[in-house]
Amino acid sequence: MKVEMEFEGLEELIKAFEKAASDEDIKATNKKIIEKSQPVVKRIMSAKIPKSADISKSGRGFGTKSHVSAHAADSIPLGKIKHKGTSASAEVGWTLKDHSDYFYVKFINWGTIYQPPREFIFATGREADGELQSIAEQEYQAYLDNTIK
Repeated sequence: MKVEMEFEGLEELIKAFEKAASDEDIKATNKKIIEKSQPVVKRIMSAKIPKSADISKSGRGFGTKSHVSAHAADSIPLGKIKHKGTSASAEVGWTLKDHSDYFYVKFINWGTIYQPPREFIFATGREADGELQSIAEQEYQAYLDNTIK
């Protein structure tokens, strides 16, 4: 899942932060924001993924690869942090190209011809937005508090 964030109401804080910080400081602060945000997104996503009552039946019907020993909700992958300029991003959850043990989760999220999509990945992004904005605000403010005295 890739969530694009646009922070509303933080424009002045972001402008002050960008004015006071070097590109390396901006990059490091954005990395901290992503590091703190990934567990939040994972927690919210975990609550949205359906769990079977009997784990031995989870993922079945997709061949031998899908005999799992834990629920997908407890095994959400966290991607590595990637940088582009001063911005940072990371994946949380599965992509359409996923072939991991829990690849069947993409059929739950995006649906099949037999089952409508449940779209928990995008719903997670919308629900996490407020917490992620709070994390960003705290990190930007902490940088300014430590830098400008």
